Amino acid sequence: MELYIFDLDGTIIDSSKDIAKAVNYAFEKLRLNKFPEEEIVKYVGYGARKLIEDLIPDKQDYWEESLNLFREYYNQNPSVHTKPYPYVKEVLEYLKENNKNIAVLTNKYEKISKDILKDIGLWEYIDLVVGADTLDTRKPEPDGVYFILKVLEKNKEESILIGDSEVDVLTGKNAGIKTALLLHGYGNKELAKNLNPDYIFKDFKDLLSEVKKWNGKQLSL
Repeated sequence: MELYIFDLDGTIIDSSKDIAKAVNYAFEKLRLNKFPEEEIVKYVGYGARKLIEDLIPDKQDYWEESLNLFREYYNQNPSVHTKPYPYVKEVLEYLKENNKNIAVLTNKYEKISKDILKDIGLWEYIDLVVGADTLDTRKPEPDGVYFILKVLEKNKEESILIGDSEVDVLTGKNAGIKTALLLHGYGNKELAKNLNPDYIFKDFKDLLSEVKKWNGKQLSL
């Protein structure tokens, strides 16, 4: 593998607490019921608008204002509690040392994604970030993958998309590249497994072992 495309939330970063605080800030302002963090993160993956709509499906009149308040709070507090998952930095360091390309494909906006990566010390490893507002479409549409392949001049056969949810597996399959499901994070694992990802990893430590095997095979050719 020469190109590693990672999802952001629930994959390389644990952002659950900051997202939950922003959601509940919005709902509290509008005098709506707040939600526990573990309930909120079930709906992370398709972007902020879908997150709000899924949490309060019967309160359409509040959707737009909730979204605006969510973004107001989150844009000012995106990485207070957010941190990389264990072994993420080790994986990214190994990939860069071995001249692999690393991209992030997320349904979070591009600028805030970059800001978070800078805040938590991962920005130096990333070659390209594609967010929800980078193109006209977002995951699970394949355009983000195609854009990354074009910019980084890689082909499908040497690329893999790694994420924690069904939207990531579906995106990779729609784009015709390899897919890997991480069992940590927030996504619906059974739904994701039913999409038959090419690989399933418990965590980044597990992924690192496999990445070293892939690289070893290439070096021996």
